[in-house]
Amino acid sequence: MKTGRKARWIGLEIKLNIMLIVCILVFALGFLRITYMVYCRKVDNFYFTKGEHVVRDIAAYHLPYGYTSYLRKMTDTDEFRQVRDRAVEANDEQIIRDWMLEQPSYNYLVGYVDPDFSRMTEEEKELYTLYGDYDFLVNTELGYSEEIFNVDVYIQYVVDGVTYNLADSDMSLMDIGTAEERVEAFAQYTGNDRIPSTIYQFRDNWLCTTCEPILEEWEGTEDVPVAQVCVDIDMNDVIKERHWFLVRSAAFITVFTLAMMAIALLLIRKLTTKPLKQLAAGAATFKMRDEGFSKEDVIELPIRSNDEIGDLYHEIKLMQDRIVNNADKLTHAIAERERVNTELDMAAHIQSSALPEQFPAFPDRPEFDLRASMNPAKVVGGDFYDYFLVDDDHLALVIADVSDKGVPAALFMMSARSILHYRAGMGGTPAEIMTSVNRQLCRDNPLMMFVTVWFSILELSTGRLTCVNAGHEYPIIRQPGNAFSAFLDNHDVVMGIMEEMTYSEYEIGLEPGSKVFVYTDGLAEAKNVQGKQFEMKRIVEALNIAPDSSPGELLDNVHRAVDAFVGGAEQFDDLTMLCIEYKGPGKTEAAAAWQ
Repeated sequence: MKTGRKARWIGLEIKLNIMLIVCILVFALGFLRITYMVYCRKVDNFYFTKGEHVVRDIAAYHLPYGYTSYLRKMTDTDEFRQVRDRAVEANDEQIIRDWMLEQPSYNYLVGYVDPDFSRMTEEEKELYTLYGDYDFLVNTELGYSEEIFNVDVYIQYVVDGVTYNLADSDMSLMDIGTAEERVEAFAQYTGNDRIPSTIYQFRDNWLCTTCEPILEEWEGTEDVPVAQVCVDIDMNDVIKERHWFLVRSAAFITVFTLAMMAIALLLIRKLTTKPLKQLAAGAATFKMRDEGFSKEDVIELPIRSNDEIGDLYHEIKLMQDRIVNNADKLTHAIAERERVNTELDMAAHIQSSALPEQFPAFPDRPEFDLRASMNPAKVVGGDFYDYFLVDDDHLALVIADVSDKGVPAALFMMSARSILHYRAGMGGTPAEIMTSVNRQLCRDNPLMMFVTVWFSILELSTGRLTCVNAGHEYPIIRQPGNAFSAFLDNHDVVMGIMEEMTYSEYEIGLEPGSKVFVYTDGLAEAKNVQGKQFEMKRIVEALNIAPDSSPGELLDNVHRAVDAFVGGAEQFDDLTMLCIEYKGPGKTEAAAAWQ
């Protein structure tokens, strides 16, 4: 069909895509450049230089001369290794501490100090022992540096390519003189050399390590490297810096993006907004008159755009032509919809009238009080409840949920209810009744619909409740003096699926004052605007707000709780519930007194 369109060279979508691609490329190049510059500057100028500055400062100014070489000489001996072996075997570092307390300090050994031990306390004497030297190095000098610079500082020495621990605030005395695990990144350094800042992976952690030699007298030679003071920087700090870098970059990107958006808006306004406004103004003139739509009102605009806007103009024009041509059909469709709605309202009324709604259900029976309600998700629903006296001493209770919604579910519901009601009147146990009803539903079920059913018969003279659960929700029961709680009964297969299914039953002994609350899954699965479900635990909580209330008040409490939870969310499933309170045998004096 000829539409009058010109051959398109380039469309609006392509124009917008080209503009956005250019903006993204400019932004990406700028972002990459800034990221590279900031990252390199932070890593090179901060972490590398920070580690080297710290170790040089400690080696030059903080470590007392001679302490390190003396500690190495004393601990690199067979005597100390024997002491350490005994401490390791006994798992007691006090053995090493006692040995170190017996050894003189460096200052006392070389005669720098001559204290009067007779006037000192035991704590003061420790300062002039090898342990005092070690404690001063670890807790005063190294600990002070760790606190100031927020790094891990330790002292080690290298002999024949093997690294030995000497002083570290994070290690115990039993670690002194032990060999450190080999690090491949430092394999080239075989002595107590200076090691520049190096980033490497150690035991699944990334570290930046810098080492500076400690120059002291050793075997008659002065200022030789006797050990290394090292600094480990946790590279998690780099992650923190990257985070702050991203925050700063995000601020820049935001400003940059806003500027690009302003440019894009100007271009889009020129290319699209102006002709679209013309199109909107022309389309607004197409209005329905008393006699309907007219050909004279079909849009006519001087739009010659060879892109999507031009296509939109032609489509609107064709659409208005179709509206004029189909006005009579639309009127007929509206009338037909009103007829269908009227029939659905009648169906809802018929369905509602089919369910028992008279409360109290049996005013002349003092043995029980009963309330039930059903709110369909659509005009008609697939849930149903029922209650009826099988004989003078037995009350049947039913609540069920058909697997679909709307008219098909309502028809299947009416059929299932009628069959169940009729079969229960013929007598038998709940299991026998349900087995028989299931066979009838399976034989006449071309749509393969199924129904979940909770069916029970209450013996009014004894309070014995005999139940069958065909894939339905758990009942919630309250015995006198207790709170409502879910009764986790045995579930059989839903009805209408397996014709040869034989159903089983169970019994619950109800005392006077007991209450049973049953419901369909639409109550537990009611959702709020966030998509969260009401769930059974909230049903139990609503029932336990006032557990001594009558069945009608309990249903009202649950209705209010689910309405408050759902808020403005749309209801997708039927909400049906039934509550019965057993008050005891009504034909005895005790029952009369109970009333």
